[in-house]
Amino acid sequence: MTSLFERLNDNEIILLDGGVSTEIQKRGVAMDSDVWSGLAHKSHPEVVLQVHEDYIRAGAQVITANTYSTARHVLESIDMGGEVRAINTEAVQLAKEARDNSAKHETWIAGSMSSMAPFTSQQEVAAGEKVAQNYLELAEIIAEAGVDLIITEMMRDAVNAKLVIEAALSTGLPVWIGYSAMMSDDGKSVQTWHWKNSLPSVDFEELVEAVSPLGGDAAGIMHSQVRDTPPALEILSRHWSGTKLAYAETGEIEKPDWNFKEICTPNEYAAEIEDWINNYGVQIIGGCCGTGPEHIQILKDRLPQHLPVSSVPL
Repeated sequence: MTSLFERLNDNEIILLDGGVSTEIQKRGVAMDSDVWSGLAHKSHPEVVLQVHEDYIRAGAQVITANTYSTARHVLESIDMGGEVRAINTEAVQLAKEARDNSAKHETWIAGSMSSMAPFTSQQEVAAGEKVAQNYLELAEIIAEAGVDLIITEMMRDAVNAKLVIEAALSTGLPVWIGYSAMMSDDGKSVQTWHWKNSLPSVDFEELVEAVSPLGGDAAGIMHSQVRDTPPALEILSRHWSGTKLAYAETGEIEKPDWNFKEICTPNEYAAEIEDWINNYGVQIIGGCCGTGPEHIQILKDRLPQHLPVSSVPL
């Protein structure tokens, strides 16, 4: 079996899955007003299993367990902090079951870690004395459950980003870092992604400069609008010479639900990603909120299997 590292080192383009939480919602599972999709695999395991399987059948080589919003401080908002190990272990086991059921190609399981606060919190990102320990706990749980790598998703403030990434790195597993960015209101600069007033706008380049020295096995832009991804990749490329990833959102959050209006079509999305591969050397591709198996299928069918020679880092 070829390792994921060997495939990346051979300049192979790796295909991620698309949005997990939003695809679960699309299939009729209500999102929780505090923990979003965090309990979906507990209440509707058959739906989550099917989502993972459909992404594998569409061509995803890496599928993401439903652990984005299941850190202890998020689960404590609904008095389920004591179930953090069981809930996260179940999420990873479902992803592994989907792989066993459906994979006809090599497939890896990613655990997701974020700095999400409960949706009803006044804070946009996690805060408090125990969050660092909670990140370490989550990283340990999903590593013990058997993920092959960890993706730190929606890194958008330096304090939490450092804590999340350091926790993920402590497991010894490969770590992919996903930053989230957006254009400023005047369209002249790239800022860190935010949607509550509690998190001030921060120059995106400042965040990348602060976080990139921590290392990791890949870094890139995710959960950012399609139109905002290229300028963010441009900035990232100034500070990160390693493997790059990109998977954008399409639509918008109307908490706790996702609004699927004005979704980028699979063909439109594939054309955008093809540009990111050619212009920025993005090697790990997929979709975030609002995308589905149909987007991943088109990426598999349309895009090259290896980075073009002109895009290979020197």
